[in-house]
Amino acid sequence: MLLSLGLPVLVLLILAVVVTRLVERLLPETLLGLLGVAIIASLVLWGLSSVLFAVIYAVQDSRIAALPGASAGLRHMAMLGAKAAIIWAPLMLLTVATAPRRWKTNVW
Repeated sequence: MLLSLGLPVLVLLILAVVVTRLVERLLPETLLGLLGVAIIASLVLWGLSSVLFAVIYAVQDSRIAALPGASAGLRHMAMLGAKAAIIWAPLMLLTVATAPRRWKTNVW
């Protein structure tokens, strides 16, 4: 039980920090850059959490991948990814909020 719940949560938390820090490197050190980091990281994390749930579903029962009606399955995984924002969003926002501390060329 702990592994089936704790491992996905831990993976989502690690992804929240890693993805946000990677996106942070790509955008300028400005207020609009911070907004861009938050938006892009949110979309990427939503997609990654959806993929994580799809993998978990497939590992638990491989017959799920062969079911017809792919659009319903994609919609379900997207909704699970959106609901997972309750896990990764606070840490992602905290990472974005502390980004100005890591700025090298611009000063907050």
